[in-house]
Amino acid sequence: MARMTPALLAAALAIAPAAAQPAAAPSEAPAPVSYALIQLSLHPGKVATGEFKTRTGAIRSCPEAVKLAGELGAEVVRNARVTPDRLPPRLATLLETLPVGHATPVFSGSGNTLRVLVLCQRG
Repeated sequence: MARMTPALLAAALAIAPAAAQPAAAPSEAPAPVSYALIQLSLHPGKVATGEFKTRTGAIRSCPEAVKLAGELGAEVVRNARVTPDRLPPRLATLLETLPVGHATPVFSGSGNTLRVLVLCQRG
């Protein structure tokens, strides 16, 4: 047993300096994802549904979306820092992979208003 004591003592001394070092700061959790969105809303009868779908499907930037809204007479609502938990699950899932500058497929709200969301920034 006398032979093990020096070995155990050496092992304890080898571990002690590592334990005495300050612990690394815990890594910060990544910031939750949020989206900057523009919503275009068009009331029924202003433009045919097919034309709205075609034209919004060709959007490739947020300035382009605002310009198109002016041409179509659509309402523009800007939404900054929208987190996925504030969105319907299906829409939150869609925004995870939607390229920045593109519009979602057209969806309808109350009164059959046509709407799309354009992803301006993912952060």
